[in-house]
Amino acid sequence: MSGATRTALWCAGLLLAAVVVAYPYYANGYYLALGISILYFTILATAWAMFSGPTRYISLATVAFFGIGAYTAAAFGETWPWPAVLLAAAAIGAVVAAITGLSTLRLSGIYFVIFSFGLAELIRQLVIWYEVNIHKSVGRYLFSAVTQDVLYWQLLGLTALLFLTGFLLGRSRYGLALRAIGADETAASHSGIDATRVKLAVFVISAVFMSVTGAVMAPRWTYIDPSIAFNPMISFQVVIMALLGGAGSLFGPVLGVVPLVLLFEVLTATLPNHFSIVLGAIFVIIVMLLPRGVIGLIGPTRRKAPVSEIATNAPARDQSGPLLRVDDVGKSFGGLRAVDQVSFEVTRGQIVGIIGPNGSGKTTLLNVLSGALVPSSGKVRLGGTMIGGLKPHLIARLGIARTFQLVRVMADLTVAENVAAAALFRGAATSGGETTGELLDLVGLGKMQDTPAGDLTYIDQKRLELARALALSPQLVLLDEWLAGLNPSELETGIALIAKLRDRGVTIIMVEHVMDAIRALCGHCIVMNAGSVIARGAPDAVLSDPTVITAYLGEADA
Repeated sequence: MSGATRTALWCAGLLLAAVVVAYPYYANGYYLALGISILYFTILATAWAMFSGPTRYISLATVAFFGIGAYTAAAFGETWPWPAVLLAAAAIGAVVAAITGLSTLRLSGIYFVIFSFGLAELIRQLVIWYEVNIHKSVGRYLFSAVTQDVLYWQLLGLTALLFLTGFLLGRSRYGLALRAIGADETAASHSGIDATRVKLAVFVISAVFMSVTGAVMAPRWTYIDPSIAFNPMISFQVVIMALLGGAGSLFGPVLGVVPLVLLFEVLTATLPNHFSIVLGAIFVIIVMLLPRGVIGLIGPTRRKAPVSEIATNAPARDQSGPLLRVDDVGKSFGGLRAVDQVSFEVTRGQIVGIIGPNGSGKTTLLNVLSGALVPSSGKVRLGGTMIGGLKPHLIARLGIARTFQLVRVMADLTVAENVAAAALFRGAATSGGETTGELLDLVGLGKMQDTPAGDLTYIDQKRLELARALALSPQLVLLDEWLAGLNPSELETGIALIAKLRDRGVTIIMVEHVMDAIRALCGHCIVMNAGSVIARGAPDAVLSDPTVITAYLGEADA
């Protein structure tokens, strides 16, 4: 973007801001009310998109928090100072969001949609019960001296604060983490990202803005009852507005709010009995024709993440004793014993191969070591730290990185952002190390930093997975059939790359079916069958063992 273009955009932005601030001075009555509607829907849609846009969790709980804010204002608005009322609305909304988020953000897909909708209805029913049985009323009156002008400026100030929060979040490591979670939550967790905590924090921030908006809007109605404060149509309208404008961009929802607020005004006046039908039709049209919203028609809207300055430093660690010790580890699924009393040690700088027929428990063992599964029995120690049963993000931060049997990249993030997501959340490190660019050069992706990961070829996605694992500055790398599916030329390149890592002193456990790679790379080999270890030792010795030949290689390979 040229300097002249940037200056022109700044001038246009300042002019628009001046017009918006001065709007109450030259608009009154109906047009001022219309401006208020646009502002409060802008806040609700943008707050919704702040969480749901990157994570793709479709929430219908907007009206729950909006109603909480409105009822907080109704309960305390006439006795408390107005700033205290707004703070109370924010606090109550945050507490409710934290409680519900802890129990629901592990859900995904249609389950989260259903729960979020049920949450709004549950809160509405609780308020109705309280009003009828305790307060002995149907609703509450709120007499306030707040004028339309003041209401507009309060909403405008809240809008500015929301955009500032969204701007800072989008350019922080937590914004990148949120996008990584939305792209592939499993890969994000194994990159050191505490998915639950990040989702919960942003969900609470979103709920706070919704709750405060409800409190600010309460004086507009004077009389507040559950049907007004907890009108489920608000949640659906907010979702449609955000999706129309583009939930993946900070300013995208505004592009949906403005036309739809105007359209809803017309529909309410002309087709009051068919409003829901038209709303549903609009939703279908948006999903089919504008999957990325209006903002998606303009061009890419990627937010710049802190990538170039990241160095993957090598942490100072205890070098005494074995790096990894596995003692009698078992994993059961009901009556199936997938891993049965497996024990071994890995020393630093060693490449250990794990081989065995399909279904022998190799990947299950790696899942236990990386935290994807909790062991049913036994102990796993990394250095002197017991890691069995820890969450994947904690194990990743302690120094175990992995790739997956079925390649997992964060498809919507760029190549550099995939690596940065891991580097930003690895454990504490000392000075020195490699930058994101240097790691990508190492695996052969140095010229593809800005390429979306989903556009990479299969081998390049495997390279990216490896670079993301190395970005954690790991003590141990787990490669789960990393060479599988490669053609002979790619296989030769892949073996050479792993050999280069070995020469750098990287410790690796590799599950593999390519015997040439096991012979060329591994100093020690473990053979599993039916969940148990049936042989161990140097690759040539193990591969000539009659028990191994019978269980895995077959007589023809002897």
